[in-house]
Amino acid sequence: MGQSRPLPEVIIDVLSLEGALLERTGNGSLEFVVPPSLSETLGIPEHGKLSFAYDSLDEIAISATYESEFFRSVDRLFSGRGKMAKAVYFSQLPHIEKISKWVSEKIALSNATFRLQKVENRRIAYALIFFKYVALSDEKREGIFSLLVNEQNLSTFALDGNLMTFWEDLKEPEEILIGSEVISKALHAGFSAASFIVKEEFEPFIKSLERRLNRDIRRVFEYYETLKAEIQKTFVKKFPIGKDSSEEQNGERKKILSGKLDAVEGEKRYKIQDLVSKYALNIRIEPVCIIEIETESLAFWVEIKRRLSSRAFSLTYNPLLKKVDSLPCEGCFYPRGTYYICDEKLHILCAACFRKCPGCGRQYCSACHPKGCPRCKN
Repeated sequence: MGQSRPLPEVIIDVLSLEGALLERTGNGSLEFVVPPSLSETLGIPEHGKLSFAYDSLDEIAISATYESEFFRSVDRLFSGRGKMAKAVYFSQLPHIEKISKWVSEKIALSNATFRLQKVENRRIAYALIFFKYVALSDEKREGIFSLLVNEQNLSTFALDGNLMTFWEDLKEPEEILIGSEVISKALHAGFSAASFIVKEEFEPFIKSLERRLNRDIRRVFEYYETLKAEIQKTFVKKFPIGKDSSEEQNGERKKILSGKLDAVEGEKRYKIQDLVSKYALNIRIEPVCIIEIETESLAFWVEIKRRLSSRAFSLTYNPLLKKVDSLPCEGCFYPRGTYYICDEKLHILCAACFRKCPGCGRQYCSACHPKGCPRCKN
């Protein structure tokens, strides 16, 4: 992303933000004075020298090369914090009329209409978010994937090989023209989309877990039911309950048999619960870093009409992927199926989010009512 910076410059920026005072020396080293808290975090004295040479002869200086303990300790400064960067992308925009025609013909709303009002050049930002997931069950699976989120309209796009088409053209910004107050909304949309992406990724694995769980539960059930039948058969054969036995003896024998069967039943339930815990899938998703990319784009302002209400919405041409961003789903931010418009606030929803309540059958907007049906609370 642009030309790489020398390691001493990066260290100066990082430590200065943490309250350190640094000064270059004649041999390329850095003399530093750091606060006590920073000294403790990095495991270095409050005053000293940093050397970036692999063959340094200065025995007093602390090695700060890429392979040094000091370099690895710098990562502690970012523990628990989001890692963010900014970049710019110099775009080449297509012919407006050609893209305007595509917008008019390709965008389809199932229960509403829209009209293209105007097109304008606009500086926008995309959040390139890298997510890490860890899935734990009877085995561990982990991986990293990336999402591109339009900070203006929260349209999301999962990146695979598409990342490399623009990655090398990202540059370091000379100045920041767009504020980052909307980054939290982009991150929320990214999290929502990421949860569905991971769910789809693990769908075959989840089905495999369910098959193995059902198989093992069936085996455990059959084993303990057979064991119970054998216990009952052996007990009755050894201690027959007959007419010659007293009622007290028969009652005692039944009590002993019942106790044995209850013990086996309890062990069976324990084994089944143990299997459920073993095959339970626990997935954790977290952002690794975010790159906010500023670029020049074409904004297509459309007026969405639903009954007597209307709403202005902006579609944008994505210069990074060389196509118009898809409509977002303002319910899940990972649209599946056709698009609908809700009656209350004219939210854009995919078919999965514009659903019928299983209780009363009423269709409701999951963006307006994220907790469930407003009528019957299901």
